[in-house]
Amino acid sequence: MKIFSQKNKKLSFLVWAIIGVFLFSLGLIFVFAILTSWINLNKYNKDEIIALNLAEEQLELFRNIRDSNYNKIYNYNQIDPSGTYYEDVFETGSYYKIENDYSKYKLFPIKVEKIEDFWEWISELESKMKDYKLCLDSENRYVYDCQRKNTQTYFYRYLKLEELKYLSGSTEEIIDDAYKVTSKVIWYNRWYHEIELKTIVTDWRRL
Repeated sequence: MKIFSQKNKKLSFLVWAIIGVFLFSLGLIFVFAILTSWINLNKYNKDEIIALNLAEEQLELFRNIRDSNYNKIYNYNQIDPSGTYYEDVFETGSYYKIENDYSKYKLFPIKVEKIEDFWEWISELESKMKDYKLCLDSENRYVYDCQRKNTQTYFYRYLKLEELKYLSGSTEEIIDDAYKVTSKVIWYNRWYHEIELKTIVTDWRRL
């Protein structure tokens, strides 16, 4: 009887030891899952703040171009305010890259380039969308130049211009001297994300 009693005690101890290890392992998994979730959420929040700032910067650059054109009393939507009258203007239905131009001896410090072959969505991130991918230069500034020794990022940014319309009765009318502007930033970190800001930019001096 004593032999069986000792065996039962050993078996009982072993069972409780296994249960204890199992519960401890579950606790570790639960804590690890919470930490992983918190780290991912923190990373997403950081990326979202960066994307929001990049989108806002793009809108400010576009407004800066308009206001600089006012100083020369040229077209409010002329792409290069330092150029001559009736040069290229922004076109509705088009996509653009707009960035600060850090080149020396530049007459106007904003560079604009039309995106001729526009594509979007996850399947194009590392192919056709590379045309408007952002990289970090040696001074940690976001630029479109990813060909040199600049650091790759996972952010893509563009500006879209559309006609500004309104309903007059049952007829849709277009407001001249105005744009519906969409500033969009896309990034892929674990999964696909995007953020966009919309605004209206007008030739308010002439409306």
